[in-house]
Amino acid sequence: MSRVSRKEDAFFLMFQEFSKMTSEASELFLEIVENYDKLSDRIREIKEFETRGDEMVSKIITTLNSSFITPFDREDISALALKMDDIVDGLENVSARFKLYDIDEMRPEAIEMAKLILEATLDLDHAFAKFQDFKKDESLLKETKAANDAEDRGDVVYRDGLAAIFRSDLHTVDILKWKSLLDKMENTLDACKNVANEIQNVIVKNG
Repeated sequence: MSRVSRKEDAFFLMFQEFSKMTSEASELFLEIVENYDKLSDRIREIKEFETRGDEMVSKIITTLNSSFITPFDREDISALALKMDDIVDGLENVSARFKLYDIDEMRPEAIEMAKLILEATLDLDHAFAKFQDFKKDESLLKETKAANDAEDRGDVVYRDGLAAIFRSDLHTVDILKWKSLLDKMENTLDACKNVANEIQNVIVKNG
């Protein structure tokens, strides 16, 4: 049974909202990457998500500073909010470089990475939907493990992608551009894993 009447449960609701926004940003990112020739002008919308992410961090920290009672340690609430923000920051970082690097055609490795980022953020969505009952709901760990698994598969795509780029007939400048883009996409997947690990940390510390 939900206990949203308790004041400290506001934090769980904010994290759910933040997570939902993050998965929506990831969905848009994948849509852009899969249809880049038609949707590259929507990259600016990713920046709007990044701004909303900063606003969510501010909202959580402001609530934290005015709360006497919190559902788990203050430093963990702050850390979780900042790590959530890293995901949206990562998406915006990659998207901005598509324009900066004058990318006119998407590579298959980038599409696969984008799919895994969306998968990981959806796994985190499922985890945050159960987060309020983290002391009771054992299935929460399965959701965080799923996000970690997506990141592990991303490592393989990343390495294979770099190998393909280095073997290609691309000009050196284009190789460097794509290495940078795949690096940043891999960092975004790492950010998803960091959120999953932070949730696990909260469970271990408070279980």
